[in-house]
Amino acid sequence: MMNELLLLLNKYNRREQALLLGLAVFVVLYLLWVAILSPLNHKRDNLIRANATASESLSKVQIMSAQIQQLRNQGVQGQASDNINSLVSSSLNANGLKMDGFQPGSTGDVRVRLEMARYDALMQWLYDLEYRHGISILELSLSETRDAGLVTANIRLQKN
Repeated sequence: MMNELLLLLNKYNRREQALLLGLAVFVVLYLLWVAILSPLNHKRDNLIRANATASESLSKVQIMSAQIQQLRNQGVQGQASDNINSLVSSSLNANGLKMDGFQPGSTGDVRVRLEMARYDALMQWLYDLEYRHGISILELSLSETRDAGLVTANIRLQKN
């Protein structure tokens, strides 16, 4: 087969042989492009687009995940705050104390002010909060009043 091809080429002069060889090289390169390189290039472009789309989706999912986590944290803090509010109120009533000020904090803590509170009832209430209800006393400030046995208390509490 190779001999037949060489005999066919020998029929032509050098210039025609060069043109035929150049044309053959061109046809082989064209077939290489059409059969292999063009599909690979097309596949690469599709993968780049798919990667960009996946990257955008990942970014959106990360943003939504952060929002969900933030909402969960706010929900947990809100529930803890509601829970501590009701515990403080019910335990104050159970110990015969009256709340004169209440201020919820941004981190789930609360500030409670008691004026003219009986000292022994206040100590019992604080004990109940800490050991029965799992509420920590973060700050406690006591001031004496004119009446013996009565105090003014400023307390910062947080649910454990």
